Amino acid sequence: MSAVFTQRGEGWAERRLSEVATDFGRGKSKHRPRNDPKLYGGRYPFVQTGDIRNAAHRISSYSQTYGEAGLAQSKLWPAGTLCVTIAANIAETAILGFDACFPDSVIGVVPNAAMTSSEFPWHVREPVVSVPKP
Repeated sequence: MSAVFTQRGEGWAERRLSEVATDFGRGKSKHRPRNDPKLYGGRYPFVQTGDIRNAAHRISSYSQTYGEAGLAQSKLWPAGTLCVTIAANIAETAILGFDACFPDSVIGVVPNAAMTSSEFPWHVREPVVSVPKP
């Protein structure tokens, strides 16, 4: 497993996330209780871990929306944000097809277009690892 982080292909360079992303972090859902009806029913898509699980690479639909109160306690992420789940269905990924909010069970990465793209995780090949013969 350590080879994933130590063996690099030709032309690969090590970079910090802050160098390849213009923004990254957990989604926000500060209000408690999280299911307070006054947060929902507006015009801002609210993407949850299940929406990411059900996406086929790109998130093109959502099951919930935030209103102004929901947006005020959250954050609106731009289309093209790479979304990674960190709860429930852990480490599933998809790209936002529209501006949306998401809870703190999702991490968002907005790529620096001059260095990379949201598509990067789907183009990384599995590393070749040598193992001793039994």
